[in-house]
Amino acid sequence: MKVKLDFVSNSSSTSFVYISEGDLEKEDFFKAAGVSPDSPVSDLFGQMFYELSSRIREGTLLSSSDEIDDLDERHEFTAETIAKMKDAVSKGQKVIVSQLSSENNLPEMMMCTSIFEIDSDKFHINAYSNYW
Repeated sequence: MKVKLDFVSNSSSTSFVYISEGDLEKEDFFKAAGVSPDSPVSDLFGQMFYELSSRIREGTLLSSSDEIDDLDERHEFTAETIAKMKDAVSKGQKVIVSQLSSENNLPEMMMCTSIFEIDSDKFHINAYSNYW
């Protein structure tokens, strides 16, 4: 039998990047997710929108390619995502990195434990780095 004596965590965190020219709007989020306001899951997606919006406001705004290159090991983005971030910065768009945690509420936990990408004509969210 093996016994682990050091730190053990059952929590998860997911880094994500938000790219857009403006703020995340609920109507745009619902449209990109394919959820109508009268859907049986609209309340859940409304809560997800609120959590994402909150984390975006608390996130780190990146304004140069150097800042993107200097992201620490907590944010593991693919080369394609890094290129998209640098392109967005060069065009003057918002590039914000933030995190979701499984230790908060159900909507945030659901997003945190899923790998997802939302690409619409208004915004891009990439949440591929997921740690358990």
